[in-house]
Amino acid sequence: MIWQFKEKARRRLAREAGTVVKDWGGKVRVALVFPNTYYVGMSNLGFQTIYGTLNGQPDLVCERAFLPDPDDLAEHERLRVPVFSLESQRPLTDFDVVAFSTTYENDYLNLLTILALSGIPVEAAERDQRHPVVAMGGVCAWSNPEPLAAFMDFFFLGEGEESSPEVFRLWREIHRTERDPGAARDRFLRQLLTVEGVYAPRFYDVRYAATGSVAEVVALEGAPLPVRKRRLARPDDFDTISVVRTAETEFGQMALLEVGKGCGRGCRFCLEGEIYRPVRHRHLEAIVRGAERLAAGGKRIGLVGACVSDYPWIDDLVRGLRAKGVDISLSSVRADSLSPDLVQALVESGTRTLTIAPEAGTERLRTVIHKSLTEQRLFEAAELIAASGVPSVKTYFMIGLPTETAEDTEGIVELAKRIRHRILRHRRDARRAVEMTVGVSSFVPKPWTAFQWCAMAEVRALEETVERLRRQLRKAGIHFTHDVPKWAHLQGVLARGDRRVAELLRLALTHHGDWKRAFREWPRNANYYVCRERALDERFPWDHFEVGTKRDRLEVEYRRAMGLLPERTVRWKAALA
Repeated sequence: MIWQFKEKARRRLAREAGTVVKDWGGKVRVALVFPNTYYVGMSNLGFQTIYGTLNGQPDLVCERAFLPDPDDLAEHERLRVPVFSLESQRPLTDFDVVAFSTTYENDYLNLLTILALSGIPVEAAERDQRHPVVAMGGVCAWSNPEPLAAFMDFFFLGEGEESSPEVFRLWREIHRTERDPGAARDRFLRQLLTVEGVYAPRFYDVRYAATGSVAEVVALEGAPLPVRKRRLARPDDFDTISVVRTAETEFGQMALLEVGKGCGRGCRFCLEGEIYRPVRHRHLEAIVRGAERLAAGGKRIGLVGACVSDYPWIDDLVRGLRAKGVDISLSSVRADSLSPDLVQALVESGTRTLTIAPEAGTERLRTVIHKSLTEQRLFEAAELIAASGVPSVKTYFMIGLPTETAEDTEGIVELAKRIRHRILRHRRDARRAVEMTVGVSSFVPKPWTAFQWCAMAEVRALEETVERLRRQLRKAGIHFTHDVPKWAHLQGVLARGDRRVAELLRLALTHHGDWKRAFREWPRNANYYVCRERALDERFPWDHFEVGTKRDRLEVEYRRAMGLLPERTVRWKAALA
């Protein structure tokens, strides 16, 4: 049966363009693992970027690995077939380092499943010189790595384009000079304390108060405190682009290109807008350079960023790319930064759906979340969309936001209907009718945001809101999509948890993903982590990290949102300058 899995990997490789295959001789061997399927992992630009960065190092070989596809996972478990790399089909135990790139908290169990399938001890304390060193990077690693501290030898905090080659060069130098593998492993982990943007949890002792919250984090053996993330000062030095092209992704053959890091809007629910501070836009010349590399393999390019339409030179960029015959798509647009030229370029590039995200159904609640978007601006965007002739429009909202009332959720339906009406009114030709979709997700209070003190709504209340919206939107002839509140609740536990959440993950692994049973057997109350308002002086599990945003500034924003301080008018375009 193993040969069938390997043959499937070879067929995937044959359909790829840009795969890097290296000889292993004398090189540091890194398995870069995405803890989800190939389809999901290859759709992730950060994963692709690090793959290209590491393989750009002459003394290092980096190969990819993924969670087996759903149809294959049961057979892997039944036959005890280890997870192996895509490029050479070698088991993960053959590598020096197994490095996970993790973007979603709900993939944590997949991560542990991959280790267990591969014969690598899940617990970091149980590994020795016979096993690879296990690391993790990605957004989850630097927002709050504590729930996975028991399982990782170290974490990459921040943008890894510079720090990851540094770390693996250090591994190589130490193993060249240290003959005892056990001593080399221990020395390597200790030396990591000198690398900015690396967190080795074994060197930090977490102590808890009688209330259950974190009381103190003690650094051991001279470990740095706070632990600082790594930040790229010059993003132009790195092309953040798709390295490998394959049709087996969410984007098909479209290649991705990042226009910048961070967002200056200051939405109070948004993790990305905080942990990527400061905002760093790539210069036009650097983006065009990356686009020219990508255009050699295909003419469709997706521009990626926290808010691409806010890029200061977006119209110049779009005109330049279109002049080169490039079809473009944008990962995110803002209703108040859409322009006629941008919409026209998207439609001419084949875009069939335009998406805007009011986030909340009333201006009152948009003010609370600092989404400075009036109904008038939304209607202006709707008229631009109507003029474009695009056949499909999506609007995204959140439910369960702090201070939300029934009026706010009813406002979602009313606002969607009014946007649809505006579009239809400007399209008198029935053949150009628009299909309207409302997408809803459950608000999860995330670390490093102004709402990190807030409680998450109970699952039952979120489910009732979803059902009510479904009924009302169906009557209005509007399509409706939504997330699953119970999985949003799990995400909240994992995103806001401390080291004691590791026991929940162990139980979920033991019970093969039966989260209901895991929560039942876990001696802690999950709602302690997600459905509880936090005191302003409570210490968070992530407070011993420094990621670029300050707690006192977030507290001011929280107080403003709760009406405890007056709102301050911010001109976001000036803030971006």
